[in-house]
Amino acid sequence: MDENSGWRKTIAMQAREIPILEEMLAVTVNDTTLQVSRKQSNEVHFSRQMESQFREMTQLNFAIDQQQKRLARDCENEAEGRYDIDALCTQDILRERIKMTEKGFIELKCNFMNYLSTLL
Repeated sequence: MDENSGWRKTIAMQAREIPILEEMLAVTVNDTTLQVSRKQSNEVHFSRQMESQFREMTQLNFAIDQQQKRLARDCENEAEGRYDIDALCTQDILRERIKMTEKGFIELKCNFMNYLSTLL
């Protein structure tokens, strides 16, 4: 359950960065010195990636909430000697999804910042 709380904080922090990145993208789109086709192509590419990343973060938050409820029930059942093995398997799956989402966000941010640096 502590692991999930840490993930929530990480996801929330990354999710707060997406509007900032989108604002930076909007500034580049409004820059008249760039070629129109290049701007449109890059705008669409990064905009779609940011939307996708935000959607995945939202879905992960929901999955974490569901898992937290399941783990809380499992803690109650543990006192009675009953264990929810599926909860442990779900935690492993969730762990992999978190890892992929974090990696995707870092790559998106890195690629976007590299793109911005080419505009200067």
